[in-house]
Amino acid sequence: IKCVEITIRAGKYTFRAEADERQKLLDIAGHVDYMMHKIGDNQPKLDYRDVAVLAAMNIAEEYYQLQQDYQALIDMIDEEK
Repeated sequence: IKCVEITIRAGKYTFRAEADERQKLLDIAGHVDYMMHKIGDNQPKLDYRDVAVLAAMNIAEEYYQLQQDYQALIDMIDEEK
């Protein structure tokens, strides 16, 4: 386990991760950083917490949509059987 330093919207965070999980952690942090910049850069009056909540909502919406798409694929596969 090693420490990985990540920057998300100018904030620095340290996470502990196994060597084989490091890239996944960096990719996830990169997506969170992207979403926070996407929201915060377009609405500079929002405070950091509001940007984080809106980013979390957008990421949760992406996750929810992926779950629905996955279930639709599983249903199609089951119908083919």
